[in-house]
Amino acid sequence: MIISFLNQKGGVGKTTLSVNVAGCLARQGHRVLLIDADKQGSATTWASLREDAPFQVVSMARANMARDALKLAQDYTHTIIDGPPHAEEIARSCIVASDFVALPIEPSGLSTWASDLTVRQVKEAQEMNS
Repeated sequence: MIISFLNQKGGVGKTTLSVNVAGCLARQGHRVLLIDADKQGSATTWASLREDAPFQVVSMARANMARDALKLAQDYTHTIIDGPPHAEEIARSCIVASDFVALPIEPSGLSTWASDLTVRQVKEAQEMNS
C-alpha cells in the first residue's frame, strides 16, 4: 500500500503525519519505506538525526519519481510519501504512484482553498486510470 500526504499549502502537517504513520506501521511489525518527495527534505533530516529510525527513508523529490517509487515499494508492506508543499509535477507523480492520497488541512479557509488543486489532480489521475 502506498499512501501520500499531499496539500499545496505548507505547514499543514504532511511531514509530521508521514513520519508518525510510518512509525506506527513499523512498530506494528510492517516493513515501511518513507519517501521524502519534499525538496525541503524535512523527513530525510529527521531520519539523519535518529540513530535508530524504525523505517527506511529515501529522498526522491523529482518530477519523474513515480516509476522509481513503485519499484522501491515492492520491497515493503507500506510506503508513505511525504509530498511537496506546493502543486507541481512532483505532486502529480506522488498521486500517480499512490493507492491512497490523504490531504491534511488546517481548519481555515486558506488551507481548504489550497487543497482544491490537489483534489483536482487526484480526480484527474483517477480518470486517467479508469
